[in-house]
Amino acid sequence: MIPFLAFRYSFSRSSHHRARALRIALAAALSLAVLMVTISVMEYLQDGRFERIRDVSSFDIALQGDHEAEMKKRYPEASVFVYGETEALGNGRAFVIRYIDDEYDGGLSIGIGDRSGLLSSYSVLSQGDTISLTMLRETESGRVLPRTDSYRITGAFSTPLGSSFDSSMLFFPLSDIPNGVEVYTALKGVDDSELGVLRKEGFSGQSWKEKEAGLYSAFLAEKIMMYLVLSMLFVIILVSTHGSVRVFFTAREKERAELIVLGLEKSASDKVFTLSFVIIILTGILLGFVLTLLFIPLGERFIFSFVGYHAELRIPFSSFLLYSFVLVLLTVIFTIRAERALDKRDLLEVLRNE
Repeated sequence: MIPFLAFRYSFSRSSHHRARALRIALAAALSLAVLMVTISVMEYLQDGRFERIRDVSSFDIALQGDHEAEMKKRYPEASVFVYGETEALGNGRAFVIRYIDDEYDGGLSIGIGDRSGLLSSYSVLSQGDTISLTMLRETESGRVLPRTDSYRITGAFSTPLGSSFDSSMLFFPLSDIPNGVEVYTALKGVDDSELGVLRKEGFSGQSWKEKEAGLYSAFLAEKIMMYLVLSMLFVIILVSTHGSVRVFFTAREKERAELIVLGLEKSASDKVFTLSFVIIILTGILLGFVLTLLFIPLGERFIFSFVGYHAELRIPFSSFLLYSFVLVLLTVIFTIRAERALDKRDLLEVLRNE
């Protein structure tokens, strides 16, 4: 009885307020769809930056020393390679020198030349140029002293991190690595939680979160702020829902009074109209999910026009479920408050006024 009456007072053709119910559902659907697509785009951009850092700069795990053979057996599905890294001064600026070989998987896109010699970003030097670099070198006596040598540019590269990273990085062949330069074994495609297990077994190293601790904290703070700002949009949805509830119950005041006069208990009448509005909101939520599926391709086109490459956006299911649950819960609270306000009016007076 109650579900039948609830549906009748929401979307039934015999309802005099069907158009209003549809407008409320559509407004909730559009609001949720826009919110979900915005969250999806922002999460993609955030996670994309994390992935690019792990792919190019810090890698998932970097162990000190050459453990390539052992790590390849241990993580056959991962990308494992050895590289060396040191710092140098040249042309009045600081560079990071990375020693690599053909197994190196650090997100390089080779534009000119190959990996047989020094590589440089297009924005810094050109092929055939010579650069003098000063680096700390270990002498035969074991002392570490600065040494300046000239190197010829044999190629050029780019990475997804862009010019700010590319222009400060130079690459040498791994076979030319001098004594005293730290060697690392990089693991890509391995969860950083594995580092704890490796440390217990005597390995020493860092995860990308540890190496980029400051940047990672800043990204997390930015992500939290993003959700706070987007939650303000959800507050607007709640305010709109609250106003719709008040209009809905004011318009249904006579019908509610008629049900009570005809013998339906007041508590049952309250359940009818509460369930009726919940049905409207649930319809809006379901429609919002459908609209989200339709709007996601538009978000992918927006990212393509913004960054120049195709993006596969994911529907933020956890956020959708959370916002939907809160919306339904507060809708029930709003309807209960509206019903209590109507209870203060005399039923005969309501019917007489109408």
